[in-house]
Parts: sequence; structure tokens; C-alpha cells
Amino acid sequence: MTIINSVREMVSLPVSGLRSGAQPVLGYNYGAKKPHRVKEGIRFMSLTGIVYTAAMWLIILLFPGAFLRIFSTDTQTITLGIRALRIHFMGFVFMSLQFMGQSTFVGLGKAKRAVFFSILRKVVIVVPLTLLFPLYLGTDGVFLAEPVSNLIGGTECFLTMWFTVYRKLE
Repeated sequence: MTIINSVREMVSLPVSGLRSGAQPVLGYNYGAKKPHRVKEGIRFMSLTGIVYTAAMWLIILLFPGAFLRIFSTDTQTITLGIRALRIHFMGFVFMSLQFMGQSTFVGLGKAKRAVFFSILRKVVIVVPLTLLFPLYLGTDGVFLAEPVSNLIGGTECFLTMWFTVYRKLE
């Protein structure tokens, strides 16, 4: 799990940079009453984030051993890690939806919503799934909890941002 988390941190760093760079741009244009620029920024950030995470998911799916070998040379760790890495990264694209929704909320001064969705995904969704899934799916259930929480939490966060912020920008 430590290696998988390290891989996740490594490949999600560009998305973190994208969202960190977008927040002040969104906030500035929102404050300047330029909603078309805010919408343009959200579209660019979202599309770039989705394309990047989809590409990284595909690369990890095709070459999981290469990522594991960055952190370990142990054959057994790599062999067992390949399946776990593939399962864990199934919902990576949906994690970008969470990032984009939260970044928009923070950039537009709605940080409470961002915090809510962070807690929703990590505490309300992923913790119970991490405890329940292994009862039925064994060890795979631990790794499956993350993509399921990304799907549910990420989609909910992005759709809430889309309907409560993006569509109301006129």
C-alpha cells in the first residue's frame, strides 16, 4: 500500500499543480466579474485534468511493473503489487473530477464546499468501504475502496460544482 500511495502521489502531482495554478486565476476573474473567463478556466482545468489522468491510468494499466520497480526491486512485491496497483487506479480519472470541483470551490471563495467533499470522499465513503469490502472481496477490497470512492465522491463533487457554480456563471 505504501508503494501504491507513492505511485499515486507521483502521478497526481501534475494535477495538483494544475489545480493550484488555476485557483488564483479563477478567483481573480470571478472577482473581476468576468464569468466567461472563469468558465473558460474551469473547462481548461477540467479537460486537461481528465485527459492527463486518463492517460496515466492507461499507462499504469499497461505497465504497472515499471511504476512498482521505481520503489522496490523485490520480485514478490512487484508480482503482488501489479494487481493491487491496477485495481487501485481504476477510478483515477474520477479523482480528477474531485480535484477540479474542489479547486473551483476554493478559487471562488467557497472553501466550505471543498472541505465537505473532501470529508465526504475520504471519511464517509472510503473508510467504510475499506472496512466492508475486504469482508467480501479479501485483500482486493482494500484496493477497490479507493476507486469506488473516487467514482462516487469525485462525480458528486464535480456535478455539484457544475450545477451550482459553473452553470450559474453568466
